Amino acid sequence: MKQYCIIGAGACGLPVVKAFIERGIPFDCFEALSDVGGIWNPQSPHVVYGSTYLNSSKKLSKYLDYDFPEEWPHYLSRAQAQDYLRSYAREVGLYDHIKFNSRVASAERIDGRWRIQIEGESKPRFYDGLIVANGHHWHPNWPSYPGSFTGEILHSHDVKSKEQLKGKRVLVVGAGNSAVDILDDAAHDGARAVHSMRRSYYFFPKLVFGKPTDTFIDLTSRWPLPRSVMRKLYWWGMRVTVGSHWRYNLPAPDHGLFEAHPTACTLYLDHIVHGRIVAKPGIERLDGRRVHFADGSEEEFDLIVYATGFRPSFPFMDQSLILDSQGRSKLFIHTFDREHDDLFVVGLFEPAEGGVWQLADYQAKLVASFIVALASDAKHAAWFRKLKASATPDIGHGIPYKDTPWHKFEIHHYRFRKYMSRLLRKFGASAAAPLAGTAATQSAESASAKAPLRLAS
Repeated sequence: MKQYCIIGAGACGLPVVKAFIERGIPFDCFEALSDVGGIWNPQSPHVVYGSTYLNSSKKLSKYLDYDFPEEWPHYLSRAQAQDYLRSYAREVGLYDHIKFNSRVASAERIDGRWRIQIEGESKPRFYDGLIVANGHHWHPNWPSYPGSFTGEILHSHDVKSKEQLKGKRVLVVGAGNSAVDILDDAAHDGARAVHSMRRSYYFFPKLVFGKPTDTFIDLTSRWPLPRSVMRKLYWWGMRVTVGSHWRYNLPAPDHGLFEAHPTACTLYLDHIVHGRIVAKPGIERLDGRRVHFADGSEEEFDLIVYATGFRPSFPFMDQSLILDSQGRSKLFIHTFDREHDDLFVVGLFEPAEGGVWQLADYQAKLVASFIVALASDAKHAAWFRKLKASATPDIGHGIPYKDTPWHKFEIHHYRFRKYMSRLLRKFGASAAAPLAGTAATQSAESASAKAPLRLAS
């Protein structure tokens, strides 16, 4: 029986472990830290900002068979997110199947197998397939500007607590969700909070008609209307609920709705209208502690925080196996190697609405189904092999995104989810059953008996 290697036991690696246990697929899962959770684990050097909340609602964030407590809020805190992931791993029985404190130093395809070197081990391990789930929100994307700044400079990756902002004149660069989270704390605890954006973005409220905005968009995505009509309805909805940018003294976006990733926030615009945050255009140059902006204004700061996003990084392997020369995914639905049947990536996408974890769960089930088909269902394996070689399904918003690193992996939660659901149905019942005669079959039956579950409050 073929053996597989899973890299990472964060939010995207955990459903892969569970799916492989359920299907009886032999594997080793390596996690660099001593606990699950990835960027939500406080042990991680890449742990998210302390005041971070999920930007996706419970409904569109949860794993398919593991609910959140009903009394938990619509949007989880960092601590609640980690509690959920730990509880999931514990209740489903994943801890015993993960090798902790085991960092993968290198992964190389040699003679049709994967040579995996673990830090601290003298001999490499060999596997028939590799599943990469190391995440893509941990390698900072740094901008470059003329001049130099003599104050403190941090990337949002390195801002872990609002104590780092306290009493300082803070400039936050970037307009994503990390930027507005940090600006919120800078507005309360900093001496001054200034926000610099090269271009303005659409700022979504987190609730619409009392419901999480992503669930509202998910519901309306099912309506039998052309997407151009739906985008116009969303645009008018934004005009009603938020209003025009000029009313906030913000420049209008230079793109249409959903041509760039919107920012989910509620407090940012409130800070703007109360003057607790001052908006500025892009940076022109740096000069000591003084920053010159594109509109000719200038101001002194103690701290610059570059909330300029992250770049996918696979330091343990040849990135050209996953990304093309432009940094875009070469994989079928950001998951499957088009030429080989032994390389899979889980979590390499960016939903404009909805959560990553739930879609990673679908990916995990789909990867497991294909592996089972390869072993026991030649007909379905051949069908999927042909599909993944050349298909380019519509899993986005149906419009071109801005050509920035942020948008290279943009997907539409509902369309991506439904497409993967259709593929799972086409695989049929045989791909959902455990492989017979494997050591993991008994564990699979035990794990399956526990679903569905609800996290205890």
